[in-house]
Amino acid sequence: MRIKVHVQNVGWLGWFEEGQFAGTTGKSQRLEAVIIEGVDEYRVHVQDHGWGSWVKGGEIAGTEGKGLRIEAIEIKGEHVNYRVHVQDYGWMDWARDGEMAGTTGGGKRIEAIQLLKSAETLAVDNALSGINIAPPPVPVPDPVPAAPTQGKKSGKIYLAVGHGISSNGSWDCGCVDGNYTEADLMLAIGKEAVARLRNMGFTVLSDADTNNDKNIAACVAESNNWGADVYVSLHCDYNQAPSGTLPIVYPGSTAGIRLANCLIASAKARLGLGTRGIIQRDDWEVSDTEAVACIFETGGIRPDIALITNAAAFGEVVAQGIYDWF
Repeated sequence: MRIKVHVQNVGWLGWFEEGQFAGTTGKSQRLEAVIIEGVDEYRVHVQDHGWGSWVKGGEIAGTEGKGLRIEAIEIKGEHVNYRVHVQDYGWMDWARDGEMAGTTGGGKRIEAIQLLKSAETLAVDNALSGINIAPPPVPVPDPVPAAPTQGKKSGKIYLAVGHGISSNGSWDCGCVDGNYTEADLMLAIGKEAVARLRNMGFTVLSDADTNNDKNIAACVAESNNWGADVYVSLHCDYNQAPSGTLPIVYPGSTAGIRLANCLIASAKARLGLGTRGIIQRDDWEVSDTEAVACIFETGGIRPDIALITNAAAFGEVVAQGIYDWF
C-alpha cells in the first residue's frame, strides 16, 4: 500500500509507503489530488465541488492545475486505516473502511495523509498513531468585568489576523458560511482590537493595519524579529463547530494558558460567550513563536455569527483579555 499526492505550488511528490506522511505540515500547502495503490477504492471532497466519484486503486482523485483544495477523503480496503493533517487542526483521529477523514463545509484544506494497515481499529492514544495527546481542558476562572476606569499599561503585542494573503500571493479566505468568511470577520475584529490596545498604552504591530496582507508564517517571523511580548492570532471555527471560544496554546505553557483564560473570561463577561476549553497543542504558530502565544478561535462561524459580526464588541473582548494578562 502506498500513496502519491499533488501539493499546492509543488505538483506531484514521489511515492510514500505505508506509515509515511504524504504531503507537508507547517507550510500551509493544500493537497489537490491523490493516487493510492493497494486499496479498493477512494474518493475526495474538493473545494467548491463536494464529493467526487469513487475511483479504483491507482487512479487519480481530485484535480490538477485548478488550485482547489482537498478537504476530506474516504478510503475503502481491508484493514486500511488513514488519518489526515487538516489546516488549523493538525493531525485528526484515525478513520477506516470508508469513514470520512477531514472536514466538509469549513473551508479547511488537507495538508498531509498517512496510511497504515491494522486489523485493530486505531485510536488517537494508540501507540501506532504517533499523535501527541493534548492535556485535558484547563478550568476557566470566573469572569471579572473590566473596571470603569483603567490605568495605562505598556508592552509589545503582535496581533495576527488569520488567513488572508497566502505565501504564494493567493487569497485564503479561511472558513466560509454563506457570505461570511473567516478572513473578513477577523480583520474587522482585529482593527477594533488594535485601536483599543493602543489607547490602553500598548505598542502594537499587526497585519490588521495593512488589511491582512501577510501570511501567518510572515507574521510569526515579524513578531520574533520585533521581540513581541505577546502574540495572538485571531480565527473562527468552521460552520459545523459548536458554539464557544477555543484557544490553542503550546503544551505546558503556563503563561499561554493564563493568556487563553484571560481571553475566555473577557468573552464570557462582555458577550456571554461560553468556551469549549483550551487546547494545548504544538501547532507551529504557537511552537515557533518566541512570545507568549495564543491562537484564539473566537467561536463558530455559524452558531456565534451574531457575536462575531459585532466587531466593536469583539474587538473590546480581545483587547481587554490581553490587557488583563499584563
